[in-house]
Amino acid sequence: MSNSIRLGLIDDHPVVREGLRTFFEAAQDIVIAFESATGEDALTELDHTACDVVLLDLVLLDGMDGVLTFEAIRSRFPGIKVIILTSYRDPHQLTYLRNQGAAGYLDKTVQPDDLLRAVQWIYQGHSVWDSPTNASPHSIESLTGRERAVLEQMATGLSNKEIATRLVISEKTVKVHVSHILGKLAVYDRTQAVIVAHQLGLVRFGGTNP
Repeated sequence: MSNSIRLGLIDDHPVVREGLRTFFEAAQDIVIAFESATGEDALTELDHTACDVVLLDLVLLDGMDGVLTFEAIRSRFPGIKVIILTSYRDPHQLTYLRNQGAAGYLDKTVQPDDLLRAVQWIYQGHSVWDSPTNASPHSIESLTGRERAVLEQMATGLSNKEIATRLVISEKTVKVHVSHILGKLAVYDRTQAVIVAHQLGLVRFGGTNP
């Protein structure tokens, strides 16, 4: 276990923490270093607990919110990589967190296996912000008209099945388009694809065109 990733969980929902803990405890290369419901408790834990990566929710009901907690962790424990794992999506706040050194952002709807890969990827020194930061208008221009239409529907939060119904195409075709979109934008998941498209002015959150 000497090469295991020491993971911290900061979320004020016990059910979420329990689910994350149960999932990650089954992974061979990850150990749970600590779990906390508040930013204050997390900082106390980190004072005496070795940790490599932290999953942090932005909405913490008691005391420090997620942004303040992130800032404190970055200031006091700069070697710890912080992944924002939240259902709260404010593009300006996410841009601020990325610029301040957050290792990445994932929506809580992320698939468990994708979350595991993200933790492993970030532990290895990478970032799931790499693609949004480096995306260019050229990558957007490479999208076909149909791929742009699918991306616009993704920005509204629709599932593949719902997008298929909306665009009158098969769900399998939607999956192919989504795969091409992720590849062309060089992003990790569909949430980041929407963030990139928003940053480059293709769509706004909520799915309306600029």
